[in-house]
Amino acid sequence: MSVDTRATGRRLDAYHRTQVGDIVVLIDHDLARLPVEVTVMKSGLLGRGVGVHVDGVDGAPCPINLVR
Repeated sequence: MSVDTRATGRRLDAYHRTQVGDIVVLIDHDLARLPVEVTVMKSGLLGRGVGVHVDGVDGAPCPINLVR
């Protein structure tokens, strides 16, 4: 996963927070405004990793690419 270096020193309440099972996902409000669907899932051996997939809403082209 990439790390947003602009987030250094940013308060946690600056993010949209979503809980997925035992994982808390922090989403930047700029990303939350885009017409995308973000899917967070467990991945890797024994389900210890986290995978993220982004699609456009209702099959529309996705306006961003995730860098991992």
